[in-house]
Amino acid sequence: MSRRGVATGFVLGVACTLVAGALVRPAEAKRRASFDRQTFEEALSYVLDRYVEPLDESRLLSHGLKQIVAELDPHSHYLTAEERRALQRRTREGGPGFAATLRGTTIEVVAVEPGSPAAELGMVPGDTILELDGRPVASLRTQAEIDALLRGRAGVALELLVQPRSGGAPRMVRLERTDRRAPTVALQMSTSPTGKVATIRIRAFRSGTGEQVRRLLEEARLAAGPRGLAGLILDVRSNPGGEVEEALIVADLFVGQGLLTRTRGRGGKILREELAHEAGTDLRTPVIVLQDRHSASAAELLAAALQDNGRAKVAGEKSFGKGTVQKVVGLEDGSVLAFTIARYFSPKDRVIDGVGVIPDHPLAVTGPEREAQEAALALLSGATSG
Repeated sequence: MSRRGVATGFVLGVACTLVAGALVRPAEAKRRASFDRQTFEEALSYVLDRYVEPLDESRLLSHGLKQIVAELDPHSHYLTAEERRALQRRTREGGPGFAATLRGTTIEVVAVEPGSPAAELGMVPGDTILELDGRPVASLRTQAEIDALLRGRAGVALELLVQPRSGGAPRMVRLERTDRRAPTVALQMSTSPTGKVATIRIRAFRSGTGEQVRRLLEEARLAAGPRGLAGLILDVRSNPGGEVEEALIVADLFVGQGLLTRTRGRGGKILREELAHEAGTDLRTPVIVLQDRHSASAAELLAAALQDNGRAKVAGEKSFGKGTVQKVVGLEDGSVLAFTIARYFSPKDRVIDGVGVIPDHPLAVTGPEREAQEAALALLSGATSG
């Protein structure tokens, strides 16, 4: 470029700067103390009305709201009407046979259903996903995005780049989504030095889980015979949570009176408290809750309710630490906004979100499944004999 051209560009740049300065100077005279809603709306209007190219206002605004809400926490999200319909359709279809959650900047597998395509390919809790159908994890901001990508029509393949928990190089995994679901609750009877012990494995809290646990307890008592149960292990390892009401039904089977959980909103205000009911309560059978670092949400509420009420000892690892309440608002255009309005607290007012439930008896639970159950059984036998 010639010197003349450089000089001309410099002069034009200075002129533009001076014009810009002249435009903002009146606003500076009444400058606000902080960036507020009015300032945001003012800036947005400038962009929408005066950007050099015409803008799709709906697309720009929805994208902006999505980014704002995603900054709050992984469980808050905004979905456009189209995204909402797609997620509803996918939820009714198939899944990969595992549950995964956003933990910081990684997606971690927290549960694998027995007999699922994921289990057949050797995936285990603790594996991390680096790519999801070609999308890098860094591009995913909320749990809703992850769930939408994981679910889809049964039989349609899903490609994952997985970092195994055991280490080594990442591997590409191709699995087909399935609409089959493994049973969420299972009973196993064992014999200890003090008598018959029941282990009830709860893999998730879905509709009807509480009633299933109640029926299995009755079955276990019949199997134990006249001496009754010497103990009970509630195994919630790799339980990602689910319906809170179902977890509280289970807790209510063992707590006769008092608080099971409470929620606190902005400023610590109590929004709701759930109380135990005396009818049908088992106050005698010694109980151990067996958890790991993947036990989350409703599973943590169950453990905290029994622990704080002195009704069970918790064994295993510190749990995941998810205990929030989301408000879901359907907007007029068909889009949906979900954002956190409260956090769950234990009966003794311990926060669960970001902290988890601390076990009374730390145990290594990452080995073979039976080993952890036997360790819990030994704890239970010691507590019973003592």
